[in-house]
Amino acid sequence: MSKNRRHPIQALNDTDLQEFLNGRLLVSSILFSLGKCNSNYKLTLDDGTVVVARISSSDSISRELRVMDLARELVKVPKVFFERSSLSILEFLSGQILEEVPERSRLAGIAIAQFSSRTFDSPGRIEEDGSISAFDFGGIQGYIDKSLGNAEVLERLGAKRKGRLIPLLRNKCQILEELDSEACFVHGDFNPTNILIHEEQLSGVLDWEYALAGTPFMDIGNLLRNTDESFHSEIEQGLREGGMMLPEDWKERAELVDLTSQFEFLISPLSEAFKLTCLQRIDRFIGKYG
Repeated sequence: MSKNRRHPIQALNDTDLQEFLNGRLLVSSILFSLGKCNSNYKLTLDDGTVVVARISSSDSISRELRVMDLARELVKVPKVFFERSSLSILEFLSGQILEEVPERSRLAGIAIAQFSSRTFDSPGRIEEDGSISAFDFGGIQGYIDKSLGNAEVLERLGAKRKGRLIPLLRNKCQILEELDSEACFVHGDFNPTNILIHEEQLSGVLDWEYALAGTPFMDIGNLLRNTDESFHSEIEQGLREGGMMLPEDWKERAELVDLTSQFEFLISPLSEAFKLTCLQRIDRFIGKYG
């Protein structure tokens, strides 16, 4: 298993495929190398059909598929052909991942503006029936407080970094309150490997397992972190073109929310090298806004 996978690769069970195949033959099965949680296979059938078999790392994939139904009204997502327990068969969408064509980052910005235009009554986890369950950690401020009370996080931060970071975050309380009040449709893992581009158009947004109701700056922060700074102006252009009203401090808000990801990464099973990059990002945030 890759050091930066969160869950082991799940093998494709031929028995689970039989109902979907319905007499057709499986010609080839190719594991996609990208993805750190679920396992995805490109399947080619003897009648020429090409689909994606997605095996969830959890017991059920139903919640993600229901979230995709909500997203489908706003952006292009794969059609669902079959669903059974932790297995789903999805439409294969053509395109390159945005990581390969970062010059198209404007399209990703437009997509964030499009799906974040949908709002909910309150922030929280989107359940299978479309209802919202409050976060058990109390939002962004609550997650930051919880992280800074975690012994492993504190050990990795070190006394000097902690001494600079905590006062800085205290000064951001008002911004955090504003961010915690937002309840937009958030993808939750909006990085360039989950965004497909085909013929200079957005051809699909994949992997909705972490979708939630919250601040769109979570998706913006994730996209900025995983895109070279030379393309950040393209992202901004797309956000504005998609109709998002960006405050003057929009980048700071995005990077502030993205700190929660860095804290989570520090106590994850990811590699030590990756965790070092997380600390470097935290240092850059302190240097930029402290």
